[in-house]
Amino acid sequence: MKKIEKNGAVYFVFENMEGMVRHGFSSRIGGVSQGYFAAMNLGLYTDDNPLAVQENRRRFCDAAGFDVNSISGLRQQHTTDMIRVDENPVMDMHGDGLVTNIPGQVLTTYYADCVPLLFYDPVKKVIANCHAGWRGTVHNMAGVAVQRMVAEYGCNPRNILAGIGPSICQRNFEVGPEVAQEFKDLLPFCGDFVYNSDNKPGKFHIDLWGINRASLMAAGVLKENIEVAGLCTFDDEVHFYSHRRNGKQRGSLAAFIALGDQ
Repeated sequence: MKKIEKNGAVYFVFENMEGMVRHGFSSRIGGVSQGYFAAMNLGLYTDDNPLAVQENRRRFCDAAGFDVNSISGLRQQHTTDMIRVDENPVMDMHGDGLVTNIPGQVLTTYYADCVPLLFYDPVKKVIANCHAGWRGTVHNMAGVAVQRMVAEYGCNPRNILAGIGPSICQRNFEVGPEVAQEFKDLLPFCGDFVYNSDNKPGKFHIDLWGINRASLMAAGVLKENIEVAGLCTFDDEVHFYSHRRNGKQRGSLAAFIALGDQ
């Protein structure tokens, strides 16, 4: 993943999509929010000043080249529900994924440890943006997105480029036995990505990056077409908000993707 600094904002892009489709993952640098929201909080559903959030969105979009008036966003529910965006932006619908082939529509999802998934089919000119928390991951959000691109737009999974964005890493994602068992029950390959804690009996660490990567490959995406950011939101307090680190005293990051001129 590549770090970009522009007009005071810092954001990240996938190298496998750079120059092909406009996209970006925000950092907390470059906004106007104060206190524990400092500074580039992009989430409206917080106690932050809505005017500050709107200004943050304007600043980010100006830096990364998006039309702030064309943003589609969802009330994320930790599901695998996906919404198709056609001629008009989608706002305030429930779901965790967006898909479109309409140029100019800015598909947006929000995070503070969960896994952002971006998709681009350069052949069919289709994009998708999905939010995969542990619940979305265990219910195969990555595979659902690929299936939706195939069903809606006739995409070939072998042509799809995918990116797994900054999110919590295995070392910091600790869960109890009930969550670990749910992964093992629902995803047959998950034994390779669920680890016993070295220090806490009855606790487990789960590799969400590895699971989402394996889910993409199981859906037909080629290994060489998948980029994993490898950036942990929990570890890097300078660039990222983290729910596990700070609880509700934090802002929200966002992932953006839009078809159009580069």
